[in-house]
Amino acid sequence: MKKLKIVFWVIILGFIAIIFFSNKDYLLAKQALQIDLLYGEPFHTAELPNIISFLIFFLAGFLVAYFISLSGRFKSKKIIKNLNAEATSQLEEIAALKKEAESLQSGSSDHKAEPKEPS
Repeated sequence: MKKLKIVFWVIILGFIAIIFFSNKDYLLAKQALQIDLLYGEPFHTAELPNIISFLIFFLAGFLVAYFISLSGRFKSKKIIKNLNAEATSQLEEIAALKKEAESLQSGSSDHKAEPKEPS
């Protein structure tokens, strides 16, 4: 399984390298971004290679997705903690009931059943 993961990542990195080298001229070309606001002058950024812009927007999207999923992960951890506590309490209750059942069985086997006299 470990070798399969290594092969998988080598293939992924190979595809990324192919995409980069086949689009090298475009990715390394410098361009400035312009944000046209409804009021005032448009905002211009410094000229950066396109790959830097792609990485900035990719990381921004990744961080947004991370923070959106953060509350869901906290809720899941809380649910798991509560379910584990409930399972533990149920296991303790099962153990107590088994002990009680064993004590009742051993108590009934100690005493021989005496036949009742007809009345």
